[in-house]
Amino acid sequence: MLNILKAILRQTVRDKLLWGGAIYILATVLIQIIADSSLLRGTGSETFCSLGALLVILLPIAAGWVTARACGADLRDKTANYEVLFGKKRSAVYFGRFFAALIIMIAVTLLVPLVCVGCMTLKNGWGGSFAFSNMLLHLGMVFPILFRLVCFFTALSFVSGNDLVPMALAFVGTMALILASFLMEESGVALSWHTGVTDLKMLLDFTNTTSGFLDGKEITVYKAALSGGTILRMLCTSFGIGLCWLFGGYACFRKRDIS
Repeated sequence: MLNILKAILRQTVRDKLLWGGAIYILATVLIQIIADSSLLRGTGSETFCSLGALLVILLPIAAGWVTARACGADLRDKTANYEVLFGKKRSAVYFGRFFAALIIMIAVTLLVPLVCVGCMTLKNGWGGSFAFSNMLLHLGMVFPILFRLVCFFTALSFVSGNDLVPMALAFVGTMALILASFLMEESGVALSWHTGVTDLKMLLDFTNTTSGFLDGKEITVYKAALSGGTILRMLCTSFGIGLCWLFGGYACFRKRDIS
């Protein structure tokens, strides 16, 4: 499995389609920063909270696309089939690709916010808009949700046998779920169901603000406390549902005829 993991990591990191998407997202963020010069004057804590809305959309789509290319692309061109026919264990073929996608998504999830927040903290300081310990908690809670998403898209890639279905669903499904949760909030309807996307939105939603003072200056303070019950619920659902998707997909792959 280790050899497959290394090969898929190299293959996915060099994927031109993924690089094209990354460049497009980076260009969009840079244009937004240039258009709104106030973002350049933000502190590290303000930058993290401002990134929340972007990460809610970016991470599920990125998880779907990275996992689809790591798993589904080799299924569509029969590379994964040839690996099984030439003696590789199905578990190695399946879980090697899963872990490759998970490692890349962990790196992306750490890199994007920490680089942006780190640069603005060095430039303008941390500020008092959001406690540093709260940032670590919210960022840390992203990873169980990320695990759930990668498990789902791994299963979907192997069940569908290609990368196009999970890539399309990642984009359309993310947008639909965010829109549905937004409309429910606007209508005053309590959200009674929780998906990876809606949990991510709950975790990185920093729209609840108040005013405060730091060093004699008025600042915006973001209120987004996580209760112990919410943390426990997110951990249980993320790992529980994620593992069900992961091993359900593997069970389907084990029974599939390889030709």
